[in-house]
Amino acid sequence: MKMKRMIAVAALLAAGTSFGAIRAVTPTTWNGKPGSWQMKRHAEKMRQAAAGGVKVVFIGDSITNGWEQKGRGPEQLEKYFSKGDWKMLNLGYSADRTEHVLWRLDNGELDGYEAKCILLMIGTNNTGHFKKFCDEPPADTILGIREILKKIRAKQPKAKVVLTAIFPRGANEGDQFRLRNDVVNREVRKFCDGKTVFWCDFSDRFLDEKGDTGWIMKDRLHPGPQGYEIWYEEVKPYIEYALSDGKLPPPKNRFSKVKTAAEKAEGNLPETVRPDARVGAGRIAWWLDRLLQKRNQIVASKGEIDLVFLGDSITHNWERQGKAQLAELAKTYSILDIGYSGDRTQHVIWRCQNGELDGYKAKCVMMMIGTNNAYPRNKPEDVVKGIRRILDVIAEKQPQAKVLLLPIFVRGEGPQNVQRKANEEVNAAIRGFADGEKVIWCDFNAKYLDEKGDTKWIMPDRVHPNEAGYKIWTAAVLPHFKSICGK
Repeated sequence: MKMKRMIAVAALLAAGTSFGAIRAVTPTTWNGKPGSWQMKRHAEKMRQAAAGGVKVVFIGDSITNGWEQKGRGPEQLEKYFSKGDWKMLNLGYSADRTEHVLWRLDNGELDGYEAKCILLMIGTNNTGHFKKFCDEPPADTILGIREILKKIRAKQPKAKVVLTAIFPRGANEGDQFRLRNDVVNREVRKFCDGKTVFWCDFSDRFLDEKGDTGWIMKDRLHPGPQGYEIWYEEVKPYIEYALSDGKLPPPKNRFSKVKTAAEKAEGNLPETVRPDARVGAGRIAWWLDRLLQKRNQIVASKGEIDLVFLGDSITHNWERQGKAQLAELAKTYSILDIGYSGDRTQHVIWRCQNGELDGYKAKCVMMMIGTNNAYPRNKPEDVVKGIRRILDVIAEKQPQAKVLLLPIFVRGEGPQNVQRKANEEVNAAIRGFADGEKVIWCDFNAKYLDEKGDTKWIMPDRVHPNEAGYKIWTAAVLPHFKSICGK
C-alpha cells in the first residue's frame, strides 16, 4: 500500500500538479488564528494594496520586515521609499519561509494593483529554522523560490523582478546555514535572464576581510541601518530602470565579488566532480519538475525506501521502456528512481548532496553513471574521479546502504567505437572501487552484445536498452536485491 501511495503521488505530479508535498512549495498559513500578528499584518498590507498606487514591492522575511523596524531600516525607508512611485509596499514578515510567501501571494498581496518593480529575497529561514540538513535541503528551498517567481509572474506579468541573494549569515564562510544559502544562491541566480528578472548579489559588501558579518549584523543575520543603506544603493539602478518604463538602459545582473567557500574549494577540479545543478532561466524546466517529484516521493515514503536507482537517462528509462519490470519489482520493493536524462557525474553529485539522498534510509543504491561524460567531453580518468565522489557522498548520506555498482553500459556498433573504448577504460578503473561488502560490482554488459559485438539488437540507438534490455537488467540484479533487502 505504501508503494502504491508513492506511485500515485508521482503520477499526480507528472500530470502537472502545481504544488507538491515538500514544505517549501506548499502554501502555508502561520497558525490560522485571525488574531495572530501575521494575520493582522496581512490585513494591513491588503489595505495598503487596495489603496492603490503601488509601484515598488519588497517581498521577504524579517530582513525585509526590518525596513520598518526600529534599529534597522526605518530611517532609510522614510528617506528613500516613502514618496511617489518609490513608496514601498513592504511584504516582509518576520520568520517567513517560502511556503508562507506562497500563501500570502495566493491570498491577495499581489492583487488589485500593477507594480513596476518587485524585489524578492527569501530562503534564509528555510534553512535556518531546521538544524537537520535533511529537514530542509537546499533543493527544497530552490524549488520554493522558483514557485514564488512563477507566482509573481502570474500575478504581476508586467513587473520587473529583482531577485536578491540571500544575505550572508554567521561568523565565517563555514557557517552551516551560510553554506546552505550559498548553494541556493548559486542556483536561483540562474532564473534571472537580465531582462525581466534581475540578479542582485551584494554579499561582498556585508563581509569583512575575515568573511564575518558581525560588523554590520549584530546577530550575524539582520543588518543594522548601514546595511539598509547599502541595500538601497545596490537596488536603486533596478528600481530606476523599472520605473522608467524602458527609457533607461537595463542594468546588468550584479554578482558578488567574494567567492563562496564552495567556489574556493572547487578551484581547478575537473568539472566531473564539481557539483552542478541543471537549473536555468526558462530552460530544461523538466529537470526541476522531476526534482520536485522525487523530493515529494521521498516525503511520501516516510523514510522507508528499499531500492534507489541512481543515474542518467538509462536509469530514468526504468519509468519508460523498463516500466513493466519496474512495476513487477515494486510488488516487493519500495523504489526511488532518481535517474535523469542527460545527467553527468557532476549533476548526480549535486543531487546527492542537496536533497535526493536525504530524509530516508535506503537498503540498496544501484548506480550507473558516466556515459554522458564520455570522450571527447571528459577524460576517462576524470569520469572515474566523478564516480568516486558519488560513492563517497552515498557513503556519507546513506552509510547503512549497500551500493550495487554497475559498469557504464556498452555503446556503439562495435569494439572500436571511441566512446565505448573510453567507457571501458572507466569501467576497468571503477571496478576497483567494489569491495564486495559495501560496494558490490555487477557487470552484465556481455549480455547486451551480439556475435559481432554490436548492441543494436537490444539498444536501437546503441545507447538505451529496449524493453528486453530491462528484462536482462532485472534478471542480473534481482539476486542482489533479494540478498540485500532480505525479501
